[in-house]
Amino acid sequence: MLLVSNALKADTYPEVVFDNSLVGGSYAKSLVRYSGSSWVENVRNHLLVSDTLFFTPGNALSLKYHSSATGSWEADILYSRQKFFYQVSKKDVLVFKMYVQTAFTKIEELPDVILKQGFKQSEPVSLAHFIDDFEPNMWVNVEIPVDKIKGFEEGAIRSVSFVQRNASNKTHHILLDQIEFLPKNPSSVKLSSPAILSEAKAYDKQVLLSWQLPLTPSIRYIKIYRSTDKENFEPVAIRPIQMQSCLDRVPEIDKTYYYKIAWVDYDYIESPFSAIKEVKTKKLSDEELLNVVQAAHINYFLENFDFNSGMYMPYRRKDKAIVSVRESGYAALALIVGAERKFVNRNVVLARFTKMVNFLKKVQHKDGVFPEYFDGRTGLPEYRQHIPKYSLTATTAMMEALLIARQYFFKEDVAEEKALRENITALWERIDWKVFSSGEHNNVLWDSWSPVDSTRRSHILGGFNSSLNTYLLAISSPTHPVSMDAYTFGFSNVHVHSNQLPTYFSRFVVGDTSPLDSVSVEENASDTSQTLWSRSIIRDTVEYGLQTKVPDIGVPLVDVYRMFYTIDPRDKKDSLLDYNKEVRNMIRIAKRRDNEMGVGTAFSDVWGYYKVKDTVSLTRINPAVGPSALFIDKEIGMKAMKTLYEKYADILFTEYGFRAWLDLKDNDVSDEYLAVNQATVAIMIENSRSGLIWELYKEIPEIKLVTDKLFKTKKK
Repeated sequence: MLLVSNALKADTYPEVVFDNSLVGGSYAKSLVRYSGSSWVENVRNHLLVSDTLFFTPGNALSLKYHSSATGSWEADILYSRQKFFYQVSKKDVLVFKMYVQTAFTKIEELPDVILKQGFKQSEPVSLAHFIDDFEPNMWVNVEIPVDKIKGFEEGAIRSVSFVQRNASNKTHHILLDQIEFLPKNPSSVKLSSPAILSEAKAYDKQVLLSWQLPLTPSIRYIKIYRSTDKENFEPVAIRPIQMQSCLDRVPEIDKTYYYKIAWVDYDYIESPFSAIKEVKTKKLSDEELLNVVQAAHINYFLENFDFNSGMYMPYRRKDKAIVSVRESGYAALALIVGAERKFVNRNVVLARFTKMVNFLKKVQHKDGVFPEYFDGRTGLPEYRQHIPKYSLTATTAMMEALLIARQYFFKEDVAEEKALRENITALWERIDWKVFSSGEHNNVLWDSWSPVDSTRRSHILGGFNSSLNTYLLAISSPTHPVSMDAYTFGFSNVHVHSNQLPTYFSRFVVGDTSPLDSVSVEENASDTSQTLWSRSIIRDTVEYGLQTKVPDIGVPLVDVYRMFYTIDPRDKKDSLLDYNKEVRNMIRIAKRRDNEMGVGTAFSDVWGYYKVKDTVSLTRINPAVGPSALFIDKEIGMKAMKTLYEKYADILFTEYGFRAWLDLKDNDVSDEYLAVNQATVAIMIENSRSGLIWELYKEIPEIKLVTDKLFKTKKK
């Protein structure tokens, strides 16, 4: 199935339930159900999308329904931004725009609204009480104070749902747009000054637009207009105010386009227009395309961070600025690539690193090992399940990036760079890896530790995954190293301890990607240091016509890529593995498997299942997998990137790079981004082009001493 784009995108606020469908035709994040003689128009149980009539560009939801006395219906508009953990407050107002297309529809024939939370739902709310001026064939504003919705509890929601109210012998048709939760009294400062569009620059069919946003609290969106004749402008997109720029994808190459923008307030009243910018599109070379793709993925980390700590924010909340240690490590490596490519000013990146390191110097840790998350404003840990836990793998991701930054910011005559290097060394030297080790000779590592139950719910690191990065850092530590044989016994084996008895041990792989689960608080937690089983990761076999020594790795391919953000596989070989050959075959096996299973397209260069063993995600493609293969196989990686960009960029590629997943079978695309994906694409393209991160890693003195002993150097 080919996805049909509406060509209009609106990455938006977490409090917005719906503003646009990224894919035309039907809205996959809706769910229609009806019974008896009632009916709702749908395609595969999804509401249709209207791309000709909408309130904000570029579409609205179409709700055509028949309400029978002998039936019922409901249509859920699903809240798809789970990663934001947005908490709806009773001080908020549920606001949406409605257009009644059937002139005969009376206000009492409109549906009710309910809010769904988990397995609970609120009582129905009649729209008649919250519409002031009801008329058909015009957009009307609906505002429902959340405290008027009975049965609703403050917290996250699952959906805003429209349900049958009164029976009618007619079929009614309404359009819905801009469904969101807003504060009761947003700023109403009039937008009297013109908007400022500072730049318009063309890259292939992508036009980069940048603006200068004033500190006016009443600005809600940036609205973008495009023209082909400089006279007739059409609205093509809206963007939230946290964005400083965006990409607009145009229909043709070698054509001149004109742009202007306006600020939009909470009542959707626009400011005066900006001056008009002219731009002409042109075909990009492969090298120019690599620049565009890299720059977009790096831009994700430039705009998604906490100002106080400099750390990456995985989601936005009203009450806290939650930052991720692990993903800040990914962001840090991507920012170094940006500085080297001059996508970002070097001093800007230096300032970000300085802020992150100063933050990490002060926050809570366990022998130098950090929790997974902090509140960037307060520096207090943010624990999952409210159980204190310190993550060795998250600390590894951060520490690797900081050590590479120590190599990159090398200037002796720049005081800020010298101070940064000294502070990074202090963080590096205070980590006591032995505290997280086990075994007679401290030769295996736990992925985490908790003061509540020690390592009872931890995993022993091992297997062909990013545990390699942790073991190399632990062995290389200048102050608290684990033994050298941790590489052979720890990383090169799969381990299971007493709390992890698998049904099929031969398929069990332990890494740092295990799902989070609740932790039982026990005063007398038993010793869990004993390893019941260990087996080598090596199992010679043939898959899809290719030899491999590490089949069935049990983790998504992106998790394997993470090993090689920093470690160059091309010159790594030991008594067990030729890393270059193994990774190359692993990628080819994955591609052959995905092509054979089918991902909803005839293009063999579109591959990379989001999660191989997750039946929910079985039809989803992770667009980071194929292009990032550039680091080991330039032909496969380049073909994957060009195919995704040329065939699906209109729905998949934005100013933040590729979206999290693409579902060609279910006509859907993610409206989110994943830090690991954005970093993987940016870093692996750079390693393919220049080997930048690899070379910096090799220069780290403490690590070089270890890798020279562990690996046989071979010619690339």
